Amino acid sequence: MTTLAYRPEIDGLRAIAVAAVVLYHVEPLWLPGGFVGVDVFFVISGYLITRLLAVEWDRDRRIDFAAFYARRVRRLLPALLLVVVAAMAIALWVLGRSPVLLQQTADSGIASLLFFANIHFQVVTGGYFDPAADSQPLLHLWSLAVEEQFYLVYPLLLALLMRGGVPAARRRLLLLALGSLLLAEYWANIRPELAFFQMPARFWELAAGGCVALSVAGAAPGVAARLALPVGLVLVLLASIATPQWGPFPGKSALPAVVGSVLVLWALHRGVAGGPWAWLLRSRPFVGLGLLSYSLYLWHWPLLVIDSQSRMETATAAWRLGIAMLAVGLAALTWRFVEQPLRKGLLRHPLRVIALGLAATALSAGLLAAMARIDRVPPDAARIAAAAREDVPAYRRDCHFDIHDAITALKPSRCHSQPGVTPRFVLWGDSHAMAWQPFAWRIAGDAGLSAQGITMNSCPPAIAPAKGTPCETLNMLALESLAQSPPGVLLLAQRWPYASSDAAPALQVRMANLEAVLAIAPAAAQVLVLGPLPRLDWPGPDCITRGWEADCGPTRAEHEAAFAGTWSALEAMARRDARVTLVDPAPFFCGSGRCEARRGDLGLYWDRDHITAGAAAAFADAYSADPARYTRRVSPPAEESP
Repeated sequence: MTTLAYRPEIDGLRAIAVAAVVLYHVEPLWLPGGFVGVDVFFVISGYLITRLLAVEWDRDRRIDFAAFYARRVRRLLPALLLVVVAAMAIALWVLGRSPVLLQQTADSGIASLLFFANIHFQVVTGGYFDPAADSQPLLHLWSLAVEEQFYLVYPLLLALLMRGGVPAARRRLLLLALGSLLLAEYWANIRPELAFFQMPARFWELAAGGCVALSVAGAAPGVAARLALPVGLVLVLLASIATPQWGPFPGKSALPAVVGSVLVLWALHRGVAGGPWAWLLRSRPFVGLGLLSYSLYLWHWPLLVIDSQSRMETATAAWRLGIAMLAVGLAALTWRFVEQPLRKGLLRHPLRVIALGLAATALSAGLLAAMARIDRVPPDAARIAAAAREDVPAYRRDCHFDIHDAITALKPSRCHSQPGVTPRFVLWGDSHAMAWQPFAWRIAGDAGLSAQGITMNSCPPAIAPAKGTPCETLNMLALESLAQSPPGVLLLAQRWPYASSDAAPALQVRMANLEAVLAIAPAAAQVLVLGPLPRLDWPGPDCITRGWEADCGPTRAEHEAAFAGTWSALEAMARRDARVTLVDPAPFFCGSGRCEARRGDLGLYWDRDHITAGAAAAFADAYSADPARYTRRVSPPAEESP
C-alpha cells in the first residue's frame, strides 16, 4: 500500500460540499438538499482518516493512538475554540438583551467543545429541521461531534479489522457500514432525530469513504474510474437539489450524496487526473474554497443566526448572502492565522499537545459560562419577562394531558374548580384551552358552577368514534362524559389557523370538528367558543427583554385580517346554532391600536400565542365586568331578494 499524495481535487470536492451547506442556510429554496454537503464531508473524512491510519499500519504494523489524537487536536481544536468563543461574544454584544438565547448558546457551546453537541441538540431542538433549531447559533457543530465520536473509536476498530489483512478489513468495514445504514433507515422512520444526529446512524457514511481508502489504488485508471468522476459529481449535485423529495433523512435518502462522493473519491484513488472534471476540481477557486471549508463551515451559521435573531423582520436573501461572504473573509483569516500556524504546532510531543488542548477547552468552556451570566437586560424588564415565562396555570402540571400520555380516564375531581362537586361547566380543547383555564374557572365561579377541564396539547375538540391516538381517546372520553353528565356551559378553545397558504384546509377541519361536537352537545347547554387570540412575532418574554414591545405584536387591523376567514366561519356557525356565543379576546389584548406583549407589569404571553395565567385572569375580570364588549356580534343572514 503506497502513500496517497496530496490531491487538490479533494479540496475541490470539499468546496462543493461547503458551498452546498452555506447556500442552503442562506436560502433553502436555492438548494433544497444542500444540507447533504455534510454527508459529503463525512465520506471525505472517512476516506482520509482511513488512508492515513492504513498507511501507518502497513508501515509499522501498529497505530500510534496518541499521535493520531494529537493531529486531530491540531487540526480541529484551534479554529473551533476561536469560533465558539467569538460567536458567544458576538451574541452577547448583539443579543445581550436575550438572556435565554445567550444561555442556550453557552450551553450548546460547551457541549460542542466537549464533542457531544449532537446529543445536546437532539434533546433541545427535537430535530435539525425543527423551527426551534433555527435559533441555535452553534447548531451546525452537531456534525463535528459526530466526526469526533467516530475518531474516538475508529483507530482501535480499524486496528482490529486490519489484523486479517487489508481485503478482510475492507469486507468487515463494508459489513459494518451496511449495518449502520440499516439502523439509519430504521431510525429515520421511527425516530428521525436519532437517525440524523447520532453517530451509529452516520457511521456508514464515514465507513463508505474508509472502504474506498482500503481499495486498490492505481496510477493508470481505466474507463470505469474515468466515468466515475463525472457520474459522482452529478449525483452529489442531484442530491443537493432533490434530497428532500426522497423520504426520511438520512438512511436510503442519503445514498445519492454518499454514493456520489464515493465515486469521486474512488476515481481519484484510482489515479484519475485528466479531463475537464478533474481540472475543475483542482482549479484555484475550488481548491481555495476547499482549503477554507472547515473555517467557513464554522463561521457561517453563527453569523446568520445571530443576525436573524437580532431583527424582527426576515432578512432578504441578498443580505444573508452578504453575511455568508463576510464568513468567507473570516474563514480566510482563520485559515491563515490560526489553522495553518497551529496545525504545524509549537509542541511536537503528542501527549503535551493533547494536554494543552484539554486545558484550552476547559478555559474556553469557563469563559462561555461566565459570558452567559452577564446581564444587560434592564431590571424591570428582566423581572416581568421572567415572571411571564413561568406564569403558566398550576393546572398544567397535574391536570392537563400531554400528547404522549397513556389515557384511560379523565382527570380526577381534585382537578375541578370545586373538587367533589359535579362539574356543570366544561372547558375542552388543546394547550390554548389549558392557558385559558383561569378565565374558565372565574366565569364558572361567577355562575356558581364547578368547572372541569378536558385539555391536551395539540388536541382540539373533535368527534372520536374509536380509540386510537391519545388525542382520539381523550375526545372519546370527553364525549362520554358530556353524555353522562350534561353541563350547563361548554367552553371550547383551541389554536386557530393563522392566515397562510395552508390555513383554509386546516380551518375546514377544525370547523367540521366543532360542528360535529355541537351536533351531540347537550341541547340545553350554553356553548362559549373562544375566538382567535392575537399572535406575536416573537415570544412575549423576549419582546419584553429586548425592548420590542411596541412592535412585537400585530396591529388590530392586521390581526383581524389574518383571522377574517376564521371569524366568518365561526359567525356562520353561530347563526345556525342559537346556543353558541363567540368570545373575542382581541379588544382586551389589542385595544384599538397594536396588540401588546405586556400591560404594565404584567406579561401577557409566555410564548408567541399562549397567554399567561395572569393575562387569563385579567381577561376574566374584564369579561365579567362587560361581557358585551368581548362578545362577537353575529349579524343575521341577509334575506334573499324575491
